[in-house]
Amino acid sequence: MRRGEWAIAPELLWAASREGVIAVRELELLGVPEGTAYRRCRDGEPWQRLGPGIIALHNGEPTRRQTMIAGLLHAGDHSMITGRAALRLHGLRSGPEPDTVHLLVTHARQVRSWGRFHIERTSRMPRPVERDGLAVAPLPRALTDEARLLTDPTAIAELFAEPVRRGLVTPEELLEELDAGCRKGSAAPRAVLRALVDGVRSAAEFDAREWWLAQRELPPARFNVRVRDLAGASVGVVDVLVEDVGFALEIDSVEHHFATPEQVEATARRARALRAVGLHLVSIRPSQRRDDPDGVLRDVLDGLTVAAALPEPRVLYDVPQTT
Repeated sequence: MRRGEWAIAPELLWAASREGVIAVRELELLGVPEGTAYRRCRDGEPWQRLGPGIIALHNGEPTRRQTMIAGLLHAGDHSMITGRAALRLHGLRSGPEPDTVHLLVTHARQVRSWGRFHIERTSRMPRPVERDGLAVAPLPRALTDEARLLTDPTAIAELFAEPVRRGLVTPEELLEELDAGCRKGSAAPRAVLRALVDGVRSAAEFDAREWWLAQRELPPARFNVRVRDLAGASVGVVDVLVEDVGFALEIDSVEHHFATPEQVEATARRARALRAVGLHLVSIRPSQRRDDPDGVLRDVLDGLTVAAALPEPRVLYDVPQTT
């Protein structure tokens, strides 16, 4: 491009960019002086700075994709997106929207975090996969990289539950990834993964499991157990089961998952089916356990007493898998 031609035909710059994002060094090769590029990023001017030496050829709000492209340009060759931004590119939707772009670079690179770009140097770079035209860490690595940044076990459970529930990854694969990586920040993810190995498949179920295990008054229980009638037909999966007395505790999915009317009816049908085979069922909402834990404990203890007085349920239970 001849010097100054870009000012007459700015579409030529856009064509040379990646969706409107371009490095200043590339603009210089196209005839745009460095000083001119930065002047055009001042308030009221047509461009904006997205990172060190990274420019958007417009002054509107950059899209999430443009921000990720800018992050990759900032991180440099052989970098990749990981963490929650990568999880969105893998098609996962649980949890808050990412407000940063978490990027992996080789340990030898001297690249610093900047603004929305969180740079992590690693000696264990995975082989990237392409998602929507962008270099992304494989799903197990993206999940564990994000989990190490979290301290709330419930948030970690929510992070892991969706891909495990959808069969995109197994708890064992995630534990293997944690074992291979840095130990820092891995204790809470490991505790959550132990619950997932036990069959927990949602943040609400994880909370219920942790609550149950913390109560000295409560007997041993199994979690996420499939119940069958005596003919072997599936009746449903209960969140917490005390097999000896036929007691089942359910976490009310209506509140936690914002269920549709059809899902509400399906939940009611399943509850009737569980009671029909002789289980004594107690249902609680996540907010009850959070706001009135003493009341929930009394309800559960009363339910256990009632269950022990009832006839033995007419059910079979799936044998838990050993891990």
